[in-house]
Amino acid sequence: MKLGQMSILFPQESFKKSILLLFSLLCAASMWLYWGRIPQNLDASSPSIAQRRYPLTDLYAQWFGAQEVLLRHRDPYSDDTTHKLQVAYYGEEIDPSHALLLTHQQRFAYPLYVTFLLAPTVRLEFRTVQKIFWVLLLLVTIASVPLWARAIHVKLSPTYLAATLTLTLASIPVLQGLQLLQLGLLVAALLAAAAAAAISGRLLLAGTLLAIATIKPQMTILPIAWFILWASSDWRQRRGLLGGFLSALTCLVVSSEFLLPGWLLRYPRALRAYADYTGSTSLLGVLIPTSFNSLLSVVAFFIAATYCWRVRRQPANSFAFAIATGFVLTLTVSIVPTVLPPFNHVLLLPVFLLVTARWNDLWRTNPFTRFACILLCICGFLPWFIAFILFLLPASLRQSRIVWSAPLSASLTLPIVAFSFLIALRRLPDSAILNRQQ
Repeated sequence: MKLGQMSILFPQESFKKSILLLFSLLCAASMWLYWGRIPQNLDASSPSIAQRRYPLTDLYAQWFGAQEVLLRHRDPYSDDTTHKLQVAYYGEEIDPSHALLLTHQQRFAYPLYVTFLLAPTVRLEFRTVQKIFWVLLLLVTIASVPLWARAIHVKLSPTYLAATLTLTLASIPVLQGLQLLQLGLLVAALLAAAAAAAISGRLLLAGTLLAIATIKPQMTILPIAWFILWASSDWRQRRGLLGGFLSALTCLVVSSEFLLPGWLLRYPRALRAYADYTGSTSLLGVLIPTSFNSLLSVVAFFIAATYCWRVRRQPANSFAFAIATGFVLTLTVSIVPTVLPPFNHVLLLPVFLLVTARWNDLWRTNPFTRFACILLCICGFLPWFIAFILFLLPASLRQSRIVWSAPLSASLTLPIVAFSFLIALRRLPDSAILNRQQ
């Protein structure tokens, strides 16, 4: 009887896995084709600024700043360095009367110790550096998927892992991050590795990785605050995380001070300038451009902070720890100013893995949660669906900038949907451990 059941069920299971892989490949192909056409469709109606900006990417300012410090012993935060960067990007210094150009300023706005990461490349041509970092960011993004799965105790079968990797590499955050060579992809991978290390009990390593991740402080301030709260709640058992974090961060800051005395005093000015020309706007502020968004930000922060405080004593392998981590990551891309571009949404990956792992529990909760599950599917796959539909539209409609920006616009709803699901997930039994096979 059991053998008969297996013979009947096995083809069905294989068929489901095949459909899943084919679906993920179809989504990926649609998005890759869409993203490959963006420069000639979306940027065609943009100023020449954007067209000149892409070849250098976001990495150039950091690489050039590292050259200034390590090879020429100059201050990368200085006005002279900023002038050189603007000339490199735009062919001329920015005219203060040109409002649009002012929103695309280029300057070295990272902590000085990011130069340690770029030090091996400062004597190479930038084209070579671009290729190296494209491969590096691709590899760390691939590695972040199993790391996040480990961190939240989601066990992925080979089929689900392949589908997740395919969709991740064909998602707007990753495609944009690779195109711009954004170090945010590396920071996301460092956070994933830190969380996985904490799960494994390697707290010293977790703290060290968190310290390195501060090369983008706006992306890490809330996750680090959560890890510090968690570690402080059981000092005897978890002090290794705080020790590793403080020791590594101190080494980075002090080493940078020897490299360029006084940089720590000049860095806040660079941050303020960066916030000014990027608008200091959060995603919630863009979606709700009224004073009401401030109230929503406070409410969202209160919900997440209250939950994190309540579960701060839970072990790292608990369901509650995974939800709390998801809360701070979702808050980061929702309410933190300057964390607005879609490439930052790579931080949402563990949230969607978490929701997928508990899908059956959520579906059985109540009709409202089932409706939310359907809404999540729609919002989650909407960018891929729109990208597929674009190539079915008449050529005359595809020329519209509004039409070509639709997948990008659709992706902006994901943090809000993810946060709503975390609220639903926190109502599930805290005793549940995410260690199920998918």
